[in-house]
Amino acid sequence: MVLSVRVPKSFGEEYRQELWNLGLIDPHYEISSEGDYLYLPLKEEIQDEDIEFIEESIQQNREKEEKIQILDKKLSKKTKEPKSLKDALYGKIPDEKISSTPSSFDIIGDIAIIDIPEDLTYEKMVIGKALKKVHKNVETVLRPTSNVVGEFRTRNYEVIAGKEDTKTVHREHGCVYRIDVSKAFFSPRLSTERKIVSNQVREGEVVFDMFAGVGPFSILIAKERDVDTIYAVDKNPYAVEMLKENIKLNNVEDIVNPIHGDIREVAPSYSNKADRAIMNLPFKSGDFLYEAFELVSGGGIIHYYDIREEEDLFKGAERHIREIAYEKNRDFKIISKRVVRSYSPGVWNIAIDLRIE
Repeated sequence: MVLSVRVPKSFGEEYRQELWNLGLIDPHYEISSEGDYLYLPLKEEIQDEDIEFIEESIQQNREKEEKIQILDKKLSKKTKEPKSLKDALYGKIPDEKISSTPSSFDIIGDIAIIDIPEDLTYEKMVIGKALKKVHKNVETVLRPTSNVVGEFRTRNYEVIAGKEDTKTVHREHGCVYRIDVSKAFFSPRLSTERKIVSNQVREGEVVFDMFAGVGPFSILIAKERDVDTIYAVDKNPYAVEMLKENIKLNNVEDIVNPIHGDIREVAPSYSNKADRAIMNLPFKSGDFLYEAFELVSGGGIIHYYDIREEEDLFKGAERHIREIAYEKNRDFKIISKRVVRSYSPGVWNIAIDLRIE
């Protein structure tokens, strides 16, 4: 039963609009039409003064006072599918908490990953179910319980809705990737960046993907560009196993060569053999610039990634690149700079493309 206002149809829309403007109508229930009357649902948290306002309105329409009533009425909940997570949460958690609900989250295959603020911890299961309702393809909703940590860049998760599973199949730019998000880093938010890099690759190049993960840069380039060879290196044994599987899934075995190892140990064997190096390890790329300069021959390109605060987006990174280039006795020219994505408030993932002279 829902507390409702019964009004004659003859001025029902006018009355409904007035109550709606005052924020008294409950949008989660259907307005019922029976005979000459409409039944308008009122919000559960309606205050005594709101009731008084409605009753005063009735008194102002004395000729209709017998016809306008406040009563409990059995009304149907709206079945219209919510368009957003916040829409799906109305009526499920307190209204004042909905504004704190994250508006962004990652969907990798049929897994959704959402960071939930501390003040919404008790609502995490409800949020997970609501997210599944909005995104029908999602089978599992995960909440990170740690930051990206360790040399393998992984996170810990808890399942807050759906199947107990961290494995999925993700499709992007015509490529297919098998991923276990608990064992290897993967971000769908880098999809555009991967395309930007792929579009720059020229025919016949030798490419070094220095931190390849499950292969999204390497495999996309192999499928889209007519390259000679791509060396895909990663230190994480689990990521390399997935990388090997993804190479087969995408039929690029003759182009992409997976290498399990530390790029510091791998680079000396390929000195000056690369036309292009991709350094997708934003927090630590600066520690491996020696290896990038070791790998790339004259005229080659380095795609350098970093995490920087807003007040120092590029200057600090450029200064570090100059210092390493000086030590390696290599000349270079910066050919482009861009912001890749927001990492956290006031902190950005940036890219700097440089050509070795």
